Amino acid sequence: MKDNNFVRGKNPMTKMEIRNTIISYLECEEASYVLDIGAGTGSVSVQIAKQFPHLTVDAIEMTESGIKLIEENAQNHALTTVTAILGKAPLEHLPSKKYDRVYIGGSGSNLTEIMTWLEKSHMEAGTIVVFSVITLESLNAIMSYLESHEQYSQLEGSMIQASRLEPLGRYHYFAPLNPCYVIKCTYGGKNV
Repeated sequence: MKDNNFVRGKNPMTKMEIRNTIISYLECEEASYVLDIGAGTGSVSVQIAKQFPHLTVDAIEMTESGIKLIEENAQNHALTTVTAILGKAPLEHLPSKKYDRVYIGGSGSNLTEIMTWLEKSHMEAGTIVVFSVITLESLNAIMSYLESHEQYSQLEGSMIQASRLEPLGRYHYFAPLNPCYVIKCTYGGKNV
């Protein structure tokens, strides 16, 4: 889905090039339940639900404006399998559901607390976890966490620097987007 398929407002939105990589890493074909933490506009949740109609997607977002955007974007695409949940993870009131796919697009500097909460109540062996970040500090926090917790395996990652064709007077050029780091791992087992 292209970015213009979403209502954006002032909330951050995961761009098409990054969204496609995230969804590819999540391997949703055989999944049942997806949790999107830091959902922003819901672009990842909505595209997952549209591509994989058999999935149930819960999207946690800490801003009311983001919740409205997630709901509007899901409604615009006639999706009933996306649930927008207001709050900042970890959420103690989230039903005790096990997710087989987790996407963390925003941790609000709560990575350790979120991962502990997920491990305790919402993941089981085989859960695929994907992170996307734009800062080196966030990337370092993720890598440090995964390296110090041997229950994560099959570590993969990409650094994506996309550019888009834009007019420049009579000419055209590729305007760069923020580089983004996408990390994938599987919960349950020893680090490879």
